[in-house]
Amino acid sequence: MVGISQAVLSVDVLISTISGLGLFFTPHIVGDFFFQKQTDGIHWHLIRCIGGQLLASAYVFCRFRNRGAEVKTSCYMLRVINCILGIFLLFNIKSVHEGSVHPSAAKYLIYTCFGTIAIYMILLLANGWKIGGTLYPGNRIGNFLYQIDAIASITIGMAWISHPQWLLHRQVKVPMDETHELCGRLMGSLFVASQVISGHALHWEHQSDRSMAAETRAVCCLFILAGQIWSQIAYKEDWSGGHWSGFLFSPFGQ
Repeated sequence: MVGISQAVLSVDVLISTISGLGLFFTPHIVGDFFFQKQTDGIHWHLIRCIGGQLLASAYVFCRFRNRGAEVKTSCYMLRVINCILGIFLLFNIKSVHEGSVHPSAAKYLIYTCFGTIAIYMILLLANGWKIGGTLYPGNRIGNFLYQIDAIASITIGMAWISHPQWLLHRQVKVPMDETHELCGRLMGSLFVASQVISGHALHWEHQSDRSMAAETRAVCCLFILAGQIWSQIAYKEDWSGGHWSGFLFSPFGQ
C-alpha cells in the first residue's frame, strides 16, 4: 500500500504543479474561459493566489510523500477538505447564478473532485486514519505557533468564504459580482483546508516532519506574497492603494 500511496501523491504533485503554474502565470486566460467573459485584475489576482496555493500544496505533497503514515494522513485530509468545499462552492454558483461559469468546465471539476475524494478516502481507510499521538510539552513556542497558524488559517479562510466582497470593497476600483466572490471563496476554502497541516504537525512523532511543516508554510506565504506584489504592480487600474494592507493578513492565512 505504501507504493500506491506514494504513486497517488506523486500524481497529485504533477497535477497540482501544472494546474498551479497555469493559474499563477496565465490567470487572464483561465478566468476568461471559466467565466465566459472578459475578466479583470481582481479576478486575476485571486486566481493567481489560488494557483500559488496549489503550487504550495504540490510542494507539501512532494516533501511528505515518502514520510510516515501520520504525515500522509494529513496530506490525504488536506485534499479531501479542498475537494468537498470546492464541490459545495461550484454547486452553489451553478444553481444560484446559472450561466456564470462554463458548464462543461464546472462539471469536469465537480466530477474530478468526487473522484479525488474517493481515492483519498480509500487511502485514509487503508492508513487507519493515523494522525500522530506525540506531543512535546517543552517546545512551548513551537506548539504555540502551530496552533496560532491553524487558528489563522481557519478564521481568515472562513472570512473569505463568508464575506469576499466585504474584504475587497475598499481595495478595488471595479464593480464586483458573483464571479469575484467565487474566486475569493475558493481561495478561502484552500486557507481552511491548510489548517490540517499545522493542527496535525503538533502531534507528529519526528521533529524533522514538524520542521518540514513549518518550511512548507513559509513556501505558501511566499507564493501569496508574490501574487499580491505582482497584482498590485500589474493591475493598478483595478486596485486602490489600500490593497497593500492585504499583505499584513493573507500570508498569515497560508
